[in-house]
Amino acid sequence: MLATVLTVPPVVLLRPVPFDPGWIVSLVYLSACVGTVVTVAWTAIRWKDQPERFRGLHFRLLGPLVASLGAVVLVAGLVKGDPVAAVLSWVGLAYGTAMIYFARRRAPLHRQWWLAWHVNATLGLFTAVHGTLGFVVWRSLVAPDASRADAAAWHAGVLVVALLMRAVVGRQRGLPWGFFDGSAAPAQAPHRVRVGG
Repeated sequence: MLATVLTVPPVVLLRPVPFDPGWIVSLVYLSACVGTVVTVAWTAIRWKDQPERFRGLHFRLLGPLVASLGAVVLVAGLVKGDPVAAVLSWVGLAYGTAMIYFARRRAPLHRQWWLAWHVNATLGLFTAVHGTLGFVVWRSLVAPDASRADAAAWHAGVLVVALLMRAVVGRQRGLPWGFFDGSAAPAQAPHRVRVGG
C-alpha cells in the first residue's frame, strides 16, 4: 500500500491530459486516506499494548485532516453531480470522525480494541482496492461505456460486502463495532436514606 501511495501521484501527474485541479484534490484526498488507513492498520498491531501512544499525535493530526477532506470531497461531489466523489467521501468522514472520537474519549477500552481498529482499517483498504479494480475489469470486459454512476455503484457494492465481512469477522472474533467496553456498568446514583417516620 505504501508503494501505491508513493507511485500513484507521478502516474496521475504525468498523464497526457490538460491540468485539472479536481484531479489534484482527488489525488491528495485519496493519498491522505490510504496513508492514514495503512498507518492505523499497522500501528493498531504494533502498539496494541500502548493505547495512549496509538491514539496520540498522529490520530490528533490525521483524524481531523481526513475528516475535513472527506467533507470537502462530499460537497464537491454533490455540487458537481459526481456520484463517485460522494461515495468515496465516506472514507475520510468515517475514519476521520472515528479517529477524533477515539482520541478524545476516555473510557474503558474493549480488550480487543486494537484488533477492531486493525480489521476495520484492513476492510477499508479492501473497499478502496476492489471497488476500483472491479469497476475497471467491468468496464474493460463487459461495459466499455460504463458511467460514473456505474463506478459509484461498484464502490458502494464493495462497501456493502466489506461491512458484511466485518459482521462475520466480528461475530467470529468477538469484536465490537466500537472500541470501548460496553459491559462497564454506569455509575449508580447514591441511594437516598430516608430519615424519620
